[in-house]
Amino acid sequence: MRLTLRLMKVLGGRPFLTFTVVTFLVGSLLAAVELTSRHALKLFVEDQLRRTPWDIAVYQTGGVTLENEVPNRMRSVKSIQQVESIAFLRASFPSNSEVNSEVDGKPLATPWICIMAASNPSLLPPKFQSALKALNQPVNGGESSDNGGILSLVGPDRAIGRAFLALQGSRQFSMYLNVGQRRRDLFTISLRGVIREERDELNRWFMDQIGSVTLIPGVSAVLLTPYQSTTMSRFDSVAMGIIPTEMLAPSEALASHVQQAEYEPEMIYVGRIQRPEIISGWDIPASLTRMQELRDRLQQQLESVGSTHLTVDSTTLVLLERMNRIARLIVVVSLLIALPLLWMAWVLAANLSGLLLFNERRRLGLMRLRGIPGQRIGVALVWTIVLGGLVGGVLGLALGSVIPLLIYEQGHLPMEVLFAPQHLILLLLFLVITLVLALEVSRRFVRYAATISPLEASGRFATSDAAQGRVRFSRLPLLCLLLGGYKLAGWSFGFALSAEWRWPFLEYADRALDFVALPLFLYGFVALLVSRRIWVQRLLNPLVGPIGGRFGRLALRQMAAKPHRIQAFLLIVALMASVSLYPTIAARSFEDKAVRGARVQVGAEWQFIFNSPDLVEANQLEGGLGAQYRALLPATERVVGAFQKVPGVLSASSLIEAILPNFYFPGYGIRGVPLYLVVKPDHYLENVYSEPELGITDSFRNLVAATRKGDLAVSPPVQDFWQIPHGRSLILGRDDQQKALSAPVGGVLAFLPGMPPRTVTDRQGFVQSRIDYLNFLFSNNAYIVASSDAPQLAGMQALIPRVIVLVKLDGNVPLEEAGQALLHASPVPPLEAHNLGQEIQKAGSDMFIFLALENMRIYLAGGLLLAVIGILAIAMTNYTEERHTLALLRIRGTPPGMIWRILLAMLTAPALLGVILGGLVALIAGYGLANYLWKLREIETVVGYLPTHLVVSALTLEITLWIIALLVAVASLFSLWVYRSTAHESVQET
Repeated sequence: MRLTLRLMKVLGGRPFLTFTVVTFLVGSLLAAVELTSRHALKLFVEDQLRRTPWDIAVYQTGGVTLENEVPNRMRSVKSIQQVESIAFLRASFPSNSEVNSEVDGKPLATPWICIMAASNPSLLPPKFQSALKALNQPVNGGESSDNGGILSLVGPDRAIGRAFLALQGSRQFSMYLNVGQRRRDLFTISLRGVIREERDELNRWFMDQIGSVTLIPGVSAVLLTPYQSTTMSRFDSVAMGIIPTEMLAPSEALASHVQQAEYEPEMIYVGRIQRPEIISGWDIPASLTRMQELRDRLQQQLESVGSTHLTVDSTTLVLLERMNRIARLIVVVSLLIALPLLWMAWVLAANLSGLLLFNERRRLGLMRLRGIPGQRIGVALVWTIVLGGLVGGVLGLALGSVIPLLIYEQGHLPMEVLFAPQHLILLLLFLVITLVLALEVSRRFVRYAATISPLEASGRFATSDAAQGRVRFSRLPLLCLLLGGYKLAGWSFGFALSAEWRWPFLEYADRALDFVALPLFLYGFVALLVSRRIWVQRLLNPLVGPIGGRFGRLALRQMAAKPHRIQAFLLIVALMASVSLYPTIAARSFEDKAVRGARVQVGAEWQFIFNSPDLVEANQLEGGLGAQYRALLPATERVVGAFQKVPGVLSASSLIEAILPNFYFPGYGIRGVPLYLVVKPDHYLENVYSEPELGITDSFRNLVAATRKGDLAVSPPVQDFWQIPHGRSLILGRDDQQKALSAPVGGVLAFLPGMPPRTVTDRQGFVQSRIDYLNFLFSNNAYIVASSDAPQLAGMQALIPRVIVLVKLDGNVPLEEAGQALLHASPVPPLEAHNLGQEIQKAGSDMFIFLALENMRIYLAGGLLLAVIGILAIAMTNYTEERHTLALLRIRGTPPGMIWRILLAMLTAPALLGVILGGLVALIAGYGLANYLWKLREIETVVGYLPTHLVVSALTLEITLWIIALLVAVASLFSLWVYRSTAHESVQET
């Protein structure tokens, strides 16, 4: 034991320091990557919560009798800070019922009468809010009828078309009873407008607000109004066949019933929790537990509330459950993310071990010459390396945890995060990994130290090192190249073996390859490159020549003689460059596609939807499409003209939405397929954002341009159902003489920019069944596109309920400011207003992007540090071998400047080649990853039709320049350091 300790003191200085540095770097990087991954998960959860308006929803069926008790019970639960109520009461009264409804004193005949009310009108569809804003009335809660209501008609043209026109300008909606030859008024609501609503649009609004859909009758009149208890309770009573007691005289107590309606009441109570108390992005499992406890406490509070069935739902709970599954895998994710850095650390440690081999071989030879057994030397070095690994690993893990946490928490150090059991277990695992890496890398050095002979130690070259000079492209590099190349190609072109064969193992392997494909491909490619010496020389020659000058060939030959070191050099720099650059490329390419998808959805910076009867008199919207369009055209041009006068507006384009009453499509029988008439197709194509891929059978521009000659463009569902060949006519409807009208089909259109919104906020809080419902709506979105001037459609009987105006801005005026100016300039208040910013916010973020961007900083800082130390280790090893040659060159009169250029060329040329290789792989990986992540989206949107574009941002270029500048600076400083000693000293040292 004493001998071992003495040997550790004599031989352990440099190995201890070397492996302390290596394990310190590995430990700090592993801890930083794990903490950064948790921070990325925290940011993603916070982003998803911002997309979730309400955390809890309680559904009540059976009436409004608990309208006050349920909200009060919810408010009594700790951590629920705000509760609002939404009522959706649906009743179908028998034809001979005593209950009647009327508008402006005229009977309203409809199968279903519905009331949709909310304690906060911001919970109602945007058309209601737009009407209130147009009247300069606040959108707030309260028990008041001052805000009035909006009557919304739901159903196909043949059922509600005439009623929609006849009710325009109505001022009052009333419900009353005829009991005992006496009229008894239930309630009266002043009307602010009569609009037409689509069931799908209402359900999309519900999905955005509470994460669920509701039952909306196919043909109905829906009264949208602020919450009024008296109105709700009276409607609820008569729908269940009970006359409100306050409407009866004492002598009428026995006649307190009327005929019961078919009644489907639904009360939804939404709550917002105190999120900071319940949810911590640093600790998802505990947040999930607290959220589940909150739900359980709420359920206990509601168990004793009446006999009405109450259901508790929570999109926030669904989100936390999904995130918890990711949090459980954070260990594996962190290790997979850190693999490129671990690979770089491996290369670095291997080169440092090689440097130790050169520097310690004479001392080791002397020890063997004095008769010390090689086994004792090996044991002493192993203990030294273990001790250095423990010291460096513990220090690295501590600093790698504390420093990122201080940065993320802006100087605050939350101890509960630092000492969380999961984090401590991970740190212990990381310590084991660092020690294993150190022992594995040092194995060659220890074996060499235990077996070296005094004769070999006295030589200029180690025979064991010379054996490493041969680099072969073996099966392992080939496998790495194939696996990495398969994954990069799969990202870019959208294929995966796990999608073809649904084997669980294959799916897990595919997911794992998503994280490690980049380093695998680089390792395989670099090994292939270096194994072909001619390839390396041809690639390095253009870089070495300008730097090395006349001695460039000498530098190139010296590098070619050590392919194993060139391989290490290229691999470590290429890994560092690729892992630092690809997140910026992937993020910008991902964001670019989201922005383009939003631009396609809106069509321009602002989209305004107008109620046609607000633009012209209702009687002008009768007859054929041609007559209606001619009546609407002056009013539409007036709106367009007013918008074009607003500062910052480049142009305004318009679309006409008509509803086809006699065009059959499965599922649209109770609402009608929309027909979009493009006003001035050439102007539309010039000013509305589109992409060629929006056309399926031809480019989008050609399909829209073909509408000028009377052709139709149809959506994919319409084409799939009717199977109309190109040029054949499609029957759309009838004229006033019941003659069938048709037009030729010019092609299939994937999406028409500027259509009313078809999207909801993309977030992780939806359960799978609701995602399937949204995707069903998107995939079955039937519509037809034609020109507003199509002569064959002029006589068709159809209703034009809405006009859409798309406003393109020049970018000099902020979006919101321009929107306020446009609303002020509009001669008619719009039903809805949508802008590009809102649609961009709806586009979902991605967990992988959050991980990549957060870890990019670790990649950049840690990767650069590992690369610099690795370059210095390789350079020092080369210098140890080459200093005798360099000294002879100086003695023979070679100018110092040329020696400096030789060294600079030997370091800078492979470093630049590594940056180029890493940059090219980063371009492929960044583009492919962005494309792959969009294909993984659960909710289908128009983005799926758009191609992914490779976007290289200014940040990418800036990071590249910083990497090159740092590598060149390190190479230059090392080359200058060589001149610390004279040529004579160098010769003597060798």
